[in-house]
Amino acid sequence: MTENNNSNPLESAFERMRSFVAGTCSRSLSTKSIQVLCVDTVFAGKRRIEVGQPLDPYIAHTLQERIVAIFATEALDQFLVCTTHRGAWRDMPYIFGKQEVTNIQESTNTEKQAQVLAHAGISD
Repeated sequence: MTENNNSNPLESAFERMRSFVAGTCSRSLSTKSIQVLCVDTVFAGKRRIEVGQPLDPYIAHTLQERIVAIFATEALDQFLVCTTHRGAWRDMPYIFGKQEVTNIQESTNTEKQAQVLAHAGISD
């Protein structure tokens, strides 16, 4: 498995990001590959959060924060949204509780994840 990570720098960067988020939040993460979250929050209302897209300005602390990954905790009680400004390699990710999430769309397309990471400038 280590061999595979060394041969694909973007996959290795994704695993480092996953490790950073797990350590920062002190939580074990699910292996789900989440592409889209639909949320309904008290502060921002109904919003769609999609990997590769800018985070909605009603949620983002900085304009034009691009979403690079969405992780779920192992218990699926929290969803962690990593952007180019938060959670990917510094600071805490945006956290949504399961009561705020109205829909989850998983992805099996690892190629899209690699494109998002490359576009965000995350690599070895």
